[in-house]
Amino acid sequence: MLQCLKLNKNSELMDPKCKQMITKRQITQNTDYRLNPVLRKACKADIPKFCQSILGKASDANELEGQVISCLKLKYADQRLSGDCEDQIRVILQESALDYRLDPQLQVHCRNEITRLCAEEAAAQEQTGQVEECLKNNLLKIKQDECKTEVLNMLKESKADIFVDPVLHTACALDLKHHCAAINPGRGRQMSCLMEALQDKQVRLQPECKRRLQDRVDMWSYAAKVAPAEGFSDLAVQVMTSPSKNYILFMIALAVSLLFLVGLLCGRITKRVTRELKDR
Repeated sequence: MLQCLKLNKNSELMDPKCKQMITKRQITQNTDYRLNPVLRKACKADIPKFCQSILGKASDANELEGQVISCLKLKYADQRLSGDCEDQIRVILQESALDYRLDPQLQVHCRNEITRLCAEEAAAQEQTGQVEECLKNNLLKIKQDECKTEVLNMLKESKADIFVDPVLHTACALDLKHHCAAINPGRGRQMSCLMEALQDKQVRLQPECKRRLQDRVDMWSYAAKVAPAEGFSDLAVQVMTSPSKNYILFMIALAVSLLFLVGLLCGRITKRVTRELKDR
């Protein structure tokens, strides 16, 4: 029943009081994954695999403050989750991207920064992702390291899936339909498509989409400096969504080719030396 209500929460036919109650239930579920049976089932293998350190500190009596879900979000961005778990985390990411209250870790670590930098957006209580967008735009002004980490994680997640960046997705909806209709969503594919369109001088993106994309490029560049890639999958996502993707891939291909040629040359020299030694 709750799953059905969550799927239809933003329907115009939804009663405001019912919508408010659904949001409260979502906040509760996102605070502790154990209260979300669908997520528990979908991620039953992923949770102990990736988040064991968090589980080891948990007790049945204490809430986890969204730590397990935050752990799974990071693995989603790294493209390491199983299919079923990935689907559930994608839904949670999309929902929390529209309403920061559904992200317990963001609330815990960014409460003061939201009050200081994004009070107007928070007061509006509009579920359109404006608080998250405000935090992204004010990334350089954020003083608390924990909050900055949460915002950097949001940027990382949005690179993996444009649907978890509602402001950018709204701005680029027409361009996605026009230039990236054949590209499957997720794993940074559509974001990579938009980045290629941004670099292509023959492609004319919508002005708002172009502006938002350029903003994201600047944010990602900063994020890459302060939070370097932690693994190969993370590095791959950064490369594929980088504005210099073609250059980076060319240099990688060139380096691999040079290594291959050096290996081939060394192999021939070794064979020749071995043959000469045998002849002696």
